[in-house]
Amino acid sequence: MPAVFYELTMNANDRPFALFVTWTCYGTWLPGDHRGHVSNVLLPTARYQRSDDMPGTPFAPGDSRTRKRAVSLQKYSTTRLSSVEAHAVAESLLQTAITEGWSILRAAIMFNHVHVVVCKCPCDGPAVRRLLKGRAHTDLSRSSREPRRWWTQGGSDRYLNDESSVAGAVRYVANQPNPLAEIAEGRILIRE
Repeated sequence: MPAVFYELTMNANDRPFALFVTWTCYGTWLPGDHRGHVSNVLLPTARYQRSDDMPGTPFAPGDSRTRKRAVSLQKYSTTRLSSVEAHAVAESLLQTAITEGWSILRAAIMFNHVHVVVCKCPCDGPAVRRLLKGRAHTDLSRSSREPRRWWTQGGSDRYLNDESSVAGAVRYVANQPNPLAEIAEGRILIRE
C-alpha cells in the first residue's frame, strides 16, 4: 500500500482508520425490496414481524406485500439522481471534507445510492454520514431550486480499522457499476 494512503488513514492510536458510509436515494430501496431488506415484514394478518436489525444479521428476503405497503406510505416521489445531480453531490462531498479537514479516499454516486470512504474524520459514523448527507441535500436543493426529499433516512456506517479493510472498501467503491460521478483521492473523476 502506498505510504501516502497509509498515512492518510492513521487514527489517534497509530492504526489505520476510515469510515465506509452508504445511503440511498429516497424511495429506491423500500422495505420488502427483492434485493433484501432489514425492515419489518407485513404479515397476512396486517401485523408486522419485527426485523432483527443487529449488525451482521442477514437481509430479509424480498416480500411483495411489505413492498406494496411501503410504496403506499411514501410521502414524496422516488428520487433518481441525474448525472448533473450526481456531479453536484460529488462537489458537495468534497467541499464538506475540505471544510471539516477530512479526506475522501473514494466515493461513487449512482442514480439510487451513494458510497463514501472517508478518513481523518471523527470515529462517529452516524455523525459523519449525517453531515455528508445533510450538506449534499442542501446543495442539491439549492442547485435544483427544488426543495425535495433526496435521501432515505439513515444509512450504513462501517468502521475500517486495518489496511486490508480500508483497501477493500476503496476497491469495492471503485468497482461500482455505472457510477454517475466518482471521487478518487480527493478529486472528482471525469469520465470520457
